[in-house]
Amino acid sequence: MKKKVGTIMIDAGLLWLGDPCYVLPDDSNHNPGADWDTFCKTLEQSTQPTTHNFNGIGVCVSTGYGDGEYPVTAEIKNGRVRSVTVKFI
Repeated sequence: MKKKVGTIMIDAGLLWLGDPCYVLPDDSNHNPGADWDTFCKTLEQSTQPTTHNFNGIGVCVSTGYGDGEYPVTAEIKNGRVRSVTVKFI
């Protein structure tokens, strides 16, 4: 069963997919969340302009249209989330 589970507000034109404990600044030497400038510089080095893989820590994707509010849908089976979709376009 698919159902809308909420929306996300985007103010950077980007969506981060990953575990928050890997991006919070507790260990700023090893995570892309050390500060905004470091994060942006890492994205500038990306060879793919719409996505960037942070080596297992997470993935950053462009929203395609920039800032806004986007719907989030989850596919649920047997009470467990199978997948989550964010529709940008």
